[in-house]
Amino acid sequence: MKHAIQYSDIEDAAYRLKDVVRQTPVINSEEIDKLAGRKVFMKCENLQHIGAFKFRGASNAVRLLGEEVELGLCTHSSGNHGQAVALAAKQRGVPAFIIMPNNAPKIKINGVIEHGAEVIFCEPNLKARISTANSILEKTGAYFIHPFDNRDVIAGQGTAARELIIECGKLDSVLSPIGGGGLMSGTSIATRKMLPKARIFGAEPTGADDAARSLSARKFIPQENP
Repeated sequence: MKHAIQYSDIEDAAYRLKDVVRQTPVINSEEIDKLAGRKVFMKCENLQHIGAFKFRGASNAVRLLGEEVELGLCTHSSGNHGQAVALAAKQRGVPAFIIMPNNAPKIKINGVIEHGAEVIFCEPNLKARISTANSILEKTGAYFIHPFDNRDVIAGQGTAARELIIECGKLDSVLSPIGGGGLMSGTSIATRKMLPKARIFGAEPTGADDAARSLSARKFIPQENP
């Protein structure tokens, strides 16, 4: 049985990804400082490969795989994780099969295709994503990399917060967006170890507030139709 994800897993991921991911800049804006009433530092993961932090987690997960990667990689994604897995697969020299909702942004679809992956479309709901992925896995024998419920993905995402804290030093609080929860999980682990007294905030849209509702109910409440 694997141990719970530790800060040491994030450190290992940072070492593993040293020459793979970009150490993105941290910026500050006087205008945003005025609006917030405090000094705000922003980690520019929009400048990461594929334009998102997702490349950290996908790369870490793929680089830890052995023979199971030979038949290819598979995931479901609306865009960024799919692009990240596609690029990581290209770097490993294996095929990638990305399940995407049929209403995904064209720019995201093109990004996946440009990295040589095969796009398989499905209806825009979680049930269709899962059933389509299972069908592709059975057909190809590919290895599935979950967008967020994967310990190696979480450890990879946590490297962004680690870099932020190393560069900025002592911070009163750290704020991270919550989608599936991979970035938030990695951010929380890194922050709690490096800044034990800092407050940690998660942000999510009111129309997809499953994390807030789950925390309030003290049980997992899935977001089925954000």
